[in-house]
Amino acid sequence: MEEYQAPLGDVFDVPAPSVGQRLRRARTDKGYELADIARDTRIPQRHLAAIESDNHDGLPALTYTIGFVRTFARAVGLPEDEVAAQFKAETTKTAHVPQTIPLEPVDEARLPSRGVVAASTAAVVAVIAGIWVWSAGVFETTPPPPAAETAAPVASAPPAPEPALGMSAEVATETPLVSGDAPVAAAGPAGAPPATGAAVPPVPVAAAPLPAAPPVGAATGAPVVITASEDVWIKVYDSAERKTVKMGILAPGESYAVPAGRDDLLLWTGRAGALRVTVGGRTLPALGGPRETVQDVSLSPTALLARAR
Repeated sequence: MEEYQAPLGDVFDVPAPSVGQRLRRARTDKGYELADIARDTRIPQRHLAAIESDNHDGLPALTYTIGFVRTFARAVGLPEDEVAAQFKAETTKTAHVPQTIPLEPVDEARLPSRGVVAASTAAVVAVIAGIWVWSAGVFETTPPPPAAETAAPVASAPPAPEPALGMSAEVATETPLVSGDAPVAAAGPAGAPPATGAAVPPVPVAAAPLPAAPPVGAATGAPVVITASEDVWIKVYDSAERKTVKMGILAPGESYAVPAGRDDLLLWTGRAGALRVTVGGRTLPALGGPRETVQDVSLSPTALLARAR
């Protein structure tokens, strides 16, 4: 009677090698180190080691890991599609599924009413308008400007000389003594001839009038023109009620002529050096630096000429 011999595969159930074992065996057969595979594939060496040891918990998300397995298999000469499919069957990692947030319909009772929305919009517009008005300097209060000019001191007349002995006050006033004149003898009684040998007094001569000083307001009426060399914001207002006469931005080359006879107007600007001021065609020095703010600058011709001295 013959003895039955079972096939070798039925006696020894040998499991198929895992993806990690197949990749490690193929790598060692080719004589590669993990560092060589990491350098050629640009895959971190720790991930290659986790794949070979079947440590799936140390690997990144499934999408990235499948790409690493394909690249590893291609580097050691294994069919990448077959190795990738086997890895998907062996791994417990699952693809990331984005969570959806359930959206509930908005309750109309929670929405603000149209009146609340309109009031909120009006409040925002009012705040923006108030900020713009405040930045424009409408509510700015400034002290009154200093006097633009100071009256020239009047020269006092020289004191009248005291009358000589026996000379009437009228003669002494009308006939001042001049250096080099002969002394006048004392006059006798009224109507009596002068004493013998006495010098005859000179004929009274009226003193020449002194030259008149130029009037302080000589520049009154000369046209004042302001010209901008770049975009400049200006404000022209009167000194009494602070009422705005002109406010806005002058474009480069644009001019503003100060109304004639308005010596009470003042200027406020944030770029004094960008304005060219002329009085009667005469260009005056700059009112300040290129970015200097000047305020309460009198625009009367006399004050501007005095400022330029």
